[in-house]
Amino acid sequence: MFHRLIRTLDLYDGLRLPVQIGREELLLIHEDGDTWLVQRRCPHGEFPLERASVRGEVLRCPGHGLEFSLRSGQCRGAQGYCLKRYRIDYDGPWIGVSDL
Repeated sequence: MFHRLIRTLDLYDGLRLPVQIGREELLLIHEDGDTWLVQRRCPHGEFPLERASVRGEVLRCPGHGLEFSLRSGQCRGAQGYCLKRYRIDYDGPWIGVSDL
């Protein structure tokens, strides 16, 4: 099932859009022309990632400062933590997610 998140027309750099689909808390991030969909809370300390900074393809948690690759989900510097990522799907003008 396709879950609509936002229209492509409404994307802008700096976007941090928290969404909930069923029990899943997700965060849609748009920065420097790239769009990512990840779990909403840091896997280390459960901090909400809406205020996370993004540089290139690295997300920095506002809680303890851990850095995660948006491409792989791997944590830099603290093994054992991985940011869950979701594949973004498109349906006409909509960005969404199908596989949860």
